[in-house]
Amino acid sequence: MRQFKIRNRVYNWLNFKQHITISCLLCRADTTADKPLCGLCIDSLPIASNACYCCGLPMLESFSQVCANCLKKPPAFDRCISAFQYDFPVNFLIQKIKHQRQIVFLPPLVKQLSKILIHSYDDEPWPETIIPVPLHNQRLRVRGFDQSLLLARKLHTGINENSVLSLESRLVKRQKYTDSQQGLTAKRRKTNLKNAFIISKSFSFRHVAIVDDVVTTGATVSEIALLLKKQGAERVDVWCLARTAVLQN
Repeated sequence: MRQFKIRNRVYNWLNFKQHITISCLLCRADTTADKPLCGLCIDSLPIASNACYCCGLPMLESFSQVCANCLKKPPAFDRCISAFQYDFPVNFLIQKIKHQRQIVFLPPLVKQLSKILIHSYDDEPWPETIIPVPLHNQRLRVRGFDQSLLLARKLHTGINENSVLSLESRLVKRQKYTDSQQGLTAKRRKTNLKNAFIISKSFSFRHVAIVDDVVTTGATVSEIALLLKKQGAERVDVWCLARTAVLQN
């Protein structure tokens, strides 16, 4: 009876939020409390389209699924799926989430990524598990929350009606505190992450997905993908909210 009352209160609150008018967090137009970004702002977000199947970077050619760079030198991971390009206002929203704890911006971005994932795996098998890119404990204490874990949890909840996958939040651990990747060159990012991660336990997964908020050069997810493949994973996909359009030198 008590559980029923709690569920009823939650349902009533969620239903009530659909009728509360608030200002869109971007343009200040009227929207409802359950949709912090209005429909026009959501529709105007820079969608990741015509991207390479492997690295997720945009391609000019439309006749191939894989870009020339990946044909020549494939990345450590097998596929990268992103919802958006890392351009304004997506970069603004993600920075607000990451550094100012504005979690209210996350649900509309996750919703778009969930739609793209469900479409992407129409004709392919889903990964067996999703693995968020871990934060070092020192950075977690400073930031106050783990944005990749939060993203992975919301994705796990949102797409599990269409797939059967687990969430392994402790399989990969960050054992070394590193400088922030932001602002570093591609070469410096790789050396910065050397021996930064470890696999904490044995696993039997053959197909996994790494979850991160933003993929820039791919150094972080590549480092983790290599570790997972050394331990027996045969395929590693990458899921992210946004992918930068240009690799850094």
